Amino acid sequence: MTGAPLAHDAAPWPPAPGSPQGMGYSLFSHFRIGTRLAVLMVLAATISALLAAMGIRGLAAANESLRTVYEERMAPVRSLGQIAHLMLSNQLQLQRALAQSAPAGVCARTTLQPEGARRAAEAMESNMHSIDQLWTSYSAAPKGPQEALLAERFTQQRTGYREDAIKPAIAALRGLDYTEALRLADAARKVYERDSPDIQALIDLQFEQAHTTYETGVQRYAQMRQWAIGALLASMALLGFLGTMLIRSIVRPLRQARAVFRKIAAGQLNSPIVVQGDDEISSLLMELRTMQSRLLANEQAIHQLAYFDPLTRLPNRHLLRERIQAALDASSADEEHRALLLLDLDNFKIVNDTLGHEVGDQYLVEIAQRLRGTVLAPHSVARIGGDEFVVLMDHLPADEAEALAQTEALARQLLAATARPCLLKEQVHHGSASIGICLFRHKDASIHELLKRADTAMYQAKYAGRNSYRMFDPALQADLETRAALETALRDAIDEGQLALHFQAQVDHDGHALGAEVLLRWEHPAYGHVPPAQFIPIAEASGLILPIGEWVLQQACVQLGAWAGEPQNQHLDLAVNVSARQFRQPDFVHQVCQTLQQSGAPPTRLVLELTESLVLDDIADTVTKMQALRRHGVRFALDDFGTGYSSLAHLRHLPLHQLKIDRSFVQDIVTEPGDAAIVQTIIGMARNLGLSVIAEGVETPAQRHALQRLDCTVFQGFLFARPQPLSAFEAWLAQRPTPISLFATAIAAPLNPSEFS
Repeated sequence: MTGAPLAHDAAPWPPAPGSPQGMGYSLFSHFRIGTRLAVLMVLAATISALLAAMGIRGLAAANESLRTVYEERMAPVRSLGQIAHLMLSNQLQLQRALAQSAPAGVCARTTLQPEGARRAAEAMESNMHSIDQLWTSYSAAPKGPQEALLAERFTQQRTGYREDAIKPAIAALRGLDYTEALRLADAARKVYERDSPDIQALIDLQFEQAHTTYETGVQRYAQMRQWAIGALLASMALLGFLGTMLIRSIVRPLRQARAVFRKIAAGQLNSPIVVQGDDEISSLLMELRTMQSRLLANEQAIHQLAYFDPLTRLPNRHLLRERIQAALDASSADEEHRALLLLDLDNFKIVNDTLGHEVGDQYLVEIAQRLRGTVLAPHSVARIGGDEFVVLMDHLPADEAEALAQTEALARQLLAATARPCLLKEQVHHGSASIGICLFRHKDASIHELLKRADTAMYQAKYAGRNSYRMFDPALQADLETRAALETALRDAIDEGQLALHFQAQVDHDGHALGAEVLLRWEHPAYGHVPPAQFIPIAEASGLILPIGEWVLQQACVQLGAWAGEPQNQHLDLAVNVSARQFRQPDFVHQVCQTLQQSGAPPTRLVLELTESLVLDDIADTVTKMQALRRHGVRFALDDFGTGYSSLAHLRHLPLHQLKIDRSFVQDIVTEPGDAAIVQTIIGMARNLGLSVIAEGVETPAQRHALQRLDCTVFQGFLFARPQPLSAFEAWLAQRPTPISLFATAIAAPLNPSEFS
């Protein structure tokens, strides 16, 4: 997190009591947030209702003004206009009746056309009736002084118009008196021309008053509009102010809470949290303050758990790595040495297994106390797990010899501390430790690499007999790295076709081929030829010996199956070495039987070579499996005989067919009488047990002759043939005569792999 946001969020809080922010917060903080929001919403709704009422009132006032203009002014105008129209219509009716009766020639006409005169008279009577009604309606409406004066004058004129002009004219029309009608039409015209200006004056007056009323309505509307706008702006300002205060009353405490959360996340657990008010945010701040107090109280415990071993209270692996990293990151000008001493208790598993884990923990605590008392500042000791401890020595001399001397001195002190007797469960326990030492300087290697070096040296100390220390040897590390690389490559060797079988001939005293021992070879594309002595131990340790051993057995049986169809080779035996892990598999018998059945190999031609250590490891299981396979014709040879601890009693119970004299006795049989005596004893023992004997490692004619004098008649060694690929071995066979096999061929029972599954 950056500092800027934190500084911004951590604005002075709470605000000063006299400030506007302080007054607003004091006003709001004692009410719950829901109450504040509800009040603000009610206030907004009230103001909205008032503004709506004002708008409705303004619209009503405008509507009233329009109604007044229409009802009080425009209706009289329409009535006066209709009166003027009807008066003009009377004039036109007279003119029309006269026109229809006008003389056609020079002779004067004294009568009107009856039909036209009648219609005109009826129309004029109707008009006069309408004029009376309109005037009566108009006269009933309220009037101003000027309008009343004009109306009174027009009333008098209308009476004269009706009595002096219209009624006589109607009578003349009904009497069909053309001359009288003509005269009265002229009189009516003059009266109309006289009265028309007064009617127009009344109409103009009505228009003027209507305009005045309209202007008044417009002014009232404008005033209402201005007042409404002012009220709206005022209410908006009020709501904005109240909303701002409400938002601040919510946001500011939340900002404070966020700032505190950020500080807590950054590991700062001492930030003051001031709480004012009783709202939800105040409750949150109180809970936050409680949580911060608890975190602050537990910080030391958390640190202890994160960086120290709970059992021994020593620094743990995490803290050790930080200290090593600090040493590696030291200034490049720092030429001082540092050292890692990895200490592993010897036989600690026995303590756990015999006395229990609780006692084992007590022992670890006791050892930790001794180490803490032995390792003094500036050095430090840590427990990295189980029974392993690491000492980091700091500020050692720049001279490597002096640094090494100080390191070895401390290592001896540590060995002495762990070797002191310890009382465990009322028993005196004498313990010891193995220590691996690794010197280093600034950025000499990674933490992982340094610990790996110390671990490698520690295992060297264990291999050396325990209760000792060893310095890291780069050559040993290189050997381990090579071993790891070979193990990785060996995992793919079968699938990639890198493994192959070589065959070393086994011959009789006349040099006739009796068979061969199958030997495994590995040709890697990058490493070239890898000796069996190098990769077989890797296969044993990694468990790869199981798939490799199965593959070797399959290939050997396939070859026996192929030779079974070749008359010149069908007598040949193949000896296959079986590892202890392969033989101890529960389904080993089933595997062998199934492989023989699938390959078509004669079981009597397969010889499985077992070592003495394998045979004696679990004698009962060994005998059971050997007898099961023996019933199917498979034969067994005891490899490297004479180097182990086989006894005659054990040999009597094993269904063996052959003893294989180890090459170590054959090598010096010519010059060492002791070796010759051992070989003679082995041969005699085999003869007494009815077993055949083969000597391996025969490389010289003298060795062969010495073995023959001791009645050994089957040989294997460079004197006869080196291990060679199948093609070369078969070519070698072609140059040899075919002998009668020395091994008795037993009639094998049919194979049934399911019997042993």
